[in-house]
Amino acid sequence: MSSSISGVTNKDEYGKYSWEKTVVDVNNVDESFANARDLGYTRLNYARVTAVASIDKYNAVDNYKIQVQSNGKLSIGLRNTDSKDENVLDLSKYEEYLDNLKKQLDPEGWQAEQDKKLEELENQNVLEPTAPGMSLKVYATKNGKQVLIADSTADRDSKEYQTLKQIVTGEYKASPGEYYIQVGTTEEITDRNESHPYALQVLQGTTYKHDYIMTQTLSEDSKNKKITTKASESANSTTGISAAYAAQIQAQRYSVTATMLSNGYLNFAQMTAGKSDPAKTLFSTLL
Repeated sequence: MSSSISGVTNKDEYGKYSWEKTVVDVNNVDESFANARDLGYTRLNYARVTAVASIDKYNAVDNYKIQVQSNGKLSIGLRNTDSKDENVLDLSKYEEYLDNLKKQLDPEGWQAEQDKKLEELENQNVLEPTAPGMSLKVYATKNGKQVLIADSTADRDSKEYQTLKQIVTGEYKASPGEYYIQVGTTEEITDRNESHPYALQVLQGTTYKHDYIMTQTLSEDSKNKKITTKASESANSTTGISAAYAAQIQAQRYSVTATMLSNGYLNFAQMTAGKSDPAKTLFSTLL
């Protein structure tokens, strides 16, 4: 898997470059930080990174890693991209105009609405406005280990939840280093047979010059609609392999042990019978 986002570059009318690449998702059984999809890097007011992917019954979580190369405020946004939830028309400019008009004509009513919206936001999950039913966790790498620093599923009063709020709102002061991001779902998503597409976006600062977009295609399990089970673990450290293969290795071990014992017995018999040099025979047995 590529260690950085690459591909054909395009330059828009504002002088910003966009880069695209496609990677294949891994099965749940292989999902780990070691197999996290590499988003490349972000740098203060330089690079914005977006991952477009989906969660389904056969793909419970997605792990990503990204290099933060600067000191500065870091924002990580998560948004559901289901077409049925998207506005057909972009009415943001019109809504902004109405909002400013109300602010001028009825400032007290406008402020009351803002206070109500703020109260509603405080009482709901931090991801509810953009990604209801989704979960987001962020890990920082410290002394070679991944340490959980932000979690949308944590208790509201916990440090991890408050840090996640800072990250989502772009107020988290990040230090350079390697970060891991885990996207999943919560119990609010009841129909796990459906695919739940999403977009994950990472930006340090308030602007960017390069736009990196990574599209993640379905894993083999999602394509084949199956769930690959974990490999069995035996008492003889045959981890990460199937049960049948583990049994085969164990049988081979027994066979080798039996052969060594048999050869050892024959050589010992030869030594006691004086048919060979004891030192030479013992040396060849050890080899």
